[in-house]
Amino acid sequence: MFEEWTYVEWLILAVDVAAIYIVFEFLRRKIKRKLEEVELRQQYALHRRKASREQSPSLPEEE
Repeated sequence: MFEEWTYVEWLILAVDVAAIYIVFEFLRRKIKRKLEEVELRQQYALHRRKASREQSPSLPEEE
């Protein structure tokens, strides 16, 4: 099968492999950045919650 291929078929195969690699890397980077963004949002939300708990006045105890 491969013996019958001309340079055009090999070129098409090389372009297809390169395209698959480019798409894979693009999606991998996009997912990685999105996960980093989610982690930053979670850290910010936790920090904000912690700060609001520390700043909120506790109810005075009745004597």
